[in-house]
Amino acid sequence: MRTLPFIVKPKVKSFIEKIGNESIGIIEIERRGFLNVSEKAFVDQVSQSAETVATTVALATKLSSKTKKTVEECYSAIMEAVQGVSDNKFAMKIKEEYPEELGSIMAALIETASKRNLACANILLVSRIDPEWGIEDTMDQHPEMIDALAAFYNEEERGYMGELESSEQNPDGGEDVADIVGK
Repeated sequence: MRTLPFIVKPKVKSFIEKIGNESIGIIEIERRGFLNVSEKAFVDQVSQSAETVATTVALATKLSSKTKKTVEECYSAIMEAVQGVSDNKFAMKIKEEYPEELGSIMAALIETASKRNLACANILLVSRIDPEWGIEDTMDQHPEMIDALAAFYNEEERGYMGELESSEQNPDGGEDVADIVGK
């Protein structure tokens, strides 16, 4: 692999970490505190459910024209309604008036999350453990191992370095609503 002609080389503190437990098995993987471009791009491509975003933005736009609220406010209320944990009156009204649309959005989000976890696990196994690894190999693994690898991926995305360092970035990794709705 070629490297840049650094004047000052980056201080990389990578180390080997164990993932798993005795019931699902334990593997070793390199903790870098970051994702490389190909790791991030692979998961982003799988995670982007254009249909789900388009459906949600379309409903938000429809609600915006009916209520004179911004598309961002409507989008946030829709997501609160989907999560079902809000005491926001607007979100509760959306939940009552648009149950079919919310059900479709929720089902698509669940499917996307499942695909994302598989993508996270697969790209880490390919890029950090075995370049010959395939998606079929990943799908044959214990679901808890997939979840553990996905959690590891999310920590790497946030720059978390385990016991060596605490991350001060957004722990939920959420996107800004204005970015999602295209503002």
